[in-house]
This record gives sequence, structure tokens and C-alpha cells, in this order.
Amino acid sequence: MEQSESLLFSELTYEIQDWVKKKLAEDGRALCEYSFASNYAWSPYFALRLARLGESGIFRYMGEKHDLYSFPFGGSEEDKRVLLEQVMNLCEAEDETLEMTPLAQRDYEFLQRYYPGQFLMAANRDMSDYIYEREKLVKLPGKKYHGKRNHIARFMDTDDWCYEEITDANREEAKAMMDAWREQRADQWNVELEQEFGAMTTALMEMERLGLVGGLLRKTGRVVAISMGEPLNEDTFVVHYEKAFADVQGAYPMINQQFAEHAAAGFTYINREEDTGDPGLRKAKLSYQPCRLEEKYTAIKSEVVFADPTDAKTAADVCALWRTCFDDGDFSEFYLKNRATEDNMLVIYRDGKPVSMASFLPAVYHTEKGAIPVRYVYAVATMPEYRRQGLAKKILICGSELWDEPLVLAPAEAHLYRYYGEMGFVPAFRSENVGKRLAPVTQCSWNFHLEEASPEEYAAVREGLLHERKTAYVSWDAQAVAFAFSANAREGGRNLLFVPQSAPDKKELLMYGTEGRELVIIETTLPEEVLSRLLPELFAETGTDHVRYEIPGGMILLPERLTGFEVPGDGYLNLALN
Repeated sequence: MEQSESLLFSELTYEIQDWVKKKLAEDGRALCEYSFASNYAWSPYFALRLARLGESGIFRYMGEKHDLYSFPFGGSEEDKRVLLEQVMNLCEAEDETLEMTPLAQRDYEFLQRYYPGQFLMAANRDMSDYIYEREKLVKLPGKKYHGKRNHIARFMDTDDWCYEEITDANREEAKAMMDAWREQRADQWNVELEQEFGAMTTALMEMERLGLVGGLLRKTGRVVAISMGEPLNEDTFVVHYEKAFADVQGAYPMINQQFAEHAAAGFTYINREEDTGDPGLRKAKLSYQPCRLEEKYTAIKSEVVFADPTDAKTAADVCALWRTCFDDGDFSEFYLKNRATEDNMLVIYRDGKPVSMASFLPAVYHTEKGAIPVRYVYAVATMPEYRRQGLAKKILICGSELWDEPLVLAPAEAHLYRYYGEMGFVPAFRSENVGKRLAPVTQCSWNFHLEEASPEEYAAVREGLLHERKTAYVSWDAQAVAFAFSANAREGGRNLLFVPQSAPDKKELLMYGTEGRELVIIETTLPEEVLSRLLPELFAETGTDHVRYEIPGGMILLPERLTGFEVPGDGYLNLALN
């Protein structure tokens, strides 16, 4: 549908260029997408349209699952709110999900302020724009740019090069260079490259009408590199396109340096757009030492949203929910401060407060087929008066779709295995009560010592031993281990390496705490017979007289892309590191 009662979406044309540029300039975003020229050049490939309402405008374009929207631009905050309300009504009427991207930090804050608890918002590192100081791209000072200067020096070894502004006089030569660049990549050509090539061709052929500026490099008279860009806001110039022949040494760094010097003169910063997650492109962009990464957010109208633990009111509300559902004192405050982030806890709001929640912590699941990233689901809880409404299920489904990674969890009670099983979770980790088999052995004929472990060493030793001894297990990084250490230390526990004197390189792990007269083994890699011989010393040290050691069971939910993946049923899951 192209219109609602108040909104008309139409193609981008030169007739509305001045209005769009004026409205984009009013906001002054540093994001590369908020440019008339860029949107115009890419519009045929994403069916991009524009709607205007009063003093604000908004772009709509084709996404993989549904239409996507920019954030409203131009006008006052109230103008943006009116336009956004119209878009929300339109999506509701068409039964479509409202998804806006990319958003600047100020847009994120706008939605938090006016629509709390209504949008699922997260930044995507792959889409962050690289912002550089123009002066450094021109002068390339210091040791960090030594390699760039060397490549440029090789390009300039002979006095057979020059830089030119792209005009009608050399435009066809620039186009011929683009065509040759395309031919060199014929064996790796794809839809994405074809679309980029088409957008770049439009930009080159209609450069002046779009307000773009371009530059090219010649070597022995031949065009070997071109670049195009435009002013983005008062202090930032954006480079939209840059191509060079890879077999001409120094062509890429030279066009980068020359274009920054000539085309971006007078600007403080240069935006060189995102890396889209491509490892090679990321390495290249980082090598130019950006002064910052301009984060871009995606906002999805959703009942399930992220909880921001840095917001005082949100943190207080989550802690109230936590304390209602779990009897663990002030652990919620400790958890929010030390483990929760802006993008790992999902909640559902009712009456202005979060009433259901779950955390999704990154870990790695190892099987004999390899290692895959997973999310460990922790602290699933719903206020008593809001239970039996399927809120927790909505959060889990959202998390599965959001990360598109397996979800791992350990049901707190036996009956929950059926509850999670109905959602598609399957048993993957075997539970075991080791403590029932342990009995102290007073005679010990070997020598060893216990030493405090660092998170980094604990994580490394743990990974090595589990890889050697288990067919399936979950591993955690040093940051997660550090949190486990801190949580254990709060209760007077210790995090140790068991080091035999006869084989100091054969280290084992022991993490324990106490509850009254009970010694609680949180995790250990020690064989049971060794642990039994160690118990008398541990009892004496801790003032305990009996032991509890339970290895939890757990389940896993696979995303659709992993359908058919064989899940071992005897994996090892440890909750100490959540």
C-alpha cells in the first residue's frame, strides 16, 4: 500500500531534493544513510520511498522480511512524534512490524523518552560508521601510519601521477575505470556488488545534480582510482564510494589521502561508512585509526524490549521483580551492576513496569562436530499476578529469533522440563549428584598445593580439560569467569587451581563456597577419589562437616537454521559462570 489517510509515499525525485536536504541538515546526523544523494542512488534496488508530513520526512525501503523505515528527520520533536504516530498506525493497519534503522544515539534516546517499553532497540557493530579526523588522513602522522606512508611513497616513486577533480572532461575515463574494475572481479561478482556498482554509476553520472564531489588518480596517464562523497553535516564529510586497482601499489591509500586533502577541505571529520562485518574491510578501516565509531541502532516495535541496567528506574524495577521471584537477598543489584548489559536482558512491560524477564548470556557450546555460539538463558521470571499469560514464552521466542543462536538453560525444577519441552527445548546436559557418592578419606599419599586462580587461567584450564574429557560442554570467556569469581567471593568462596608437585603442568580446578556447615562444590575437574582425599582439609579450613556437589542438567533450543543438528544428551553444563 502506498498511502494511509495522512501519509503518501512517493519516489525520490530531483524536484524534492532541496526540501529533503534542508530537513536532513536540520538534524545534522553523522550517519552516512541520512543523505539525499545516497538514498537516491540506491533507491532502485530497495524500492525506496519518501513520505512528508508537515515539517518532517521519513524514508521507507524494502527489507528482507518487511518494509523498513528511517527515523523521522527534520522539524521539531513534536513534528517527529506526529509523523511517527502516523507510521505506527499505518503498520498496525497493515499488520506489519514497524522496524526503523539506522538510528543515531539521539534517536534511541527519543524513543526511550517518549515510548518507554515499546521498542526493542540494539546497536549493530557491523553497521557502525567509521569517523576519522581529516587532518590525520591527510598528513598520516606517526608510527601507526608508517605503512600507509610507505605505500604512498611507492606510488609516488616516479613523477607520473596526478589527482584531478571529476568533471565532464574526465567522467567517461572514470566510468571506464569502474568498468575495468568490475571485469577484474567477474569471478566473484554477486547481487550485492551489482547493486553497489549500479548506485555508484548513478552517483558518477549525476554527480553535480546530486551535490556530490569526486576525485580520481592517474598513473602514467591511466585512471587507477576514483572516489566520491559529499558534506554530511557542518563538520563531517562522508565518502560514499572509493574504488582502486588492487594491483597498482599504493593506489588505495593515495586516493584516500588525496580525496581527504582536496574534496574534504574545511571539514573536521570524515565518515568512511561501515564495514558490514567483512573481516578484510574491517581490518582496512581500523588501520586508518578512526577517532570513533558512530553507533547505529535498530528499533523494532515490540512487546519484548531490552532492559537498560544503567537507567536507575529500570534497574530498580527489575530488582523489585527479581526479589519477588527469587529469594537471594541483594544479588539482583550485584548482577545488574556486574553482568547485565544494555543488550542481554529482555523484559515485558505492563502498567509502566517490567513484569517478566530473562537474561541471555553469551557462551560457546562444544560438541564433536565443532563449537557454536549460544545464549545461556538465566533468571527467567514473571510477577505472580502476570503468570499464565505466556509472557516468559514470548521473551524466549524473541531471544531465539533476535540472536538466531541456540538457547541453553537449566530448569530450576523438574516440572519445568515439560514446560520448556513444549517450546522445543530438548535435553542436552546430564544432571548428577556427585556429593552423595563422596566420603572423606583421611589418608593422603601425594603432595599438592592450592593456589588462587585468575579468571584468564581458570577459563583456559577449564577449556583444555573439558575439551579432553567431555564430548559436549559449555564454555565461558574470562569475563564471565571473572563475574563468577566475584559472585563466589561475596559468599566467602574460593576459586582455586589444584597443582600436583610431581606434575605442576597438570592443573585441575576447584571452585567452592559454604552454606552454614555445608561445603558446596560449585565446580571441579578433580576425579572423585582425589576430591574425597581433599575433603578433610577443606572441612577443616571452612568449618564445615559435610559436602554438597550437584552437576545441573539442562536443555537446548536450536534455531531453524540448525534443524537436524544432532544434540548429545550427556553434555556438561555448569551454572557457576552465569
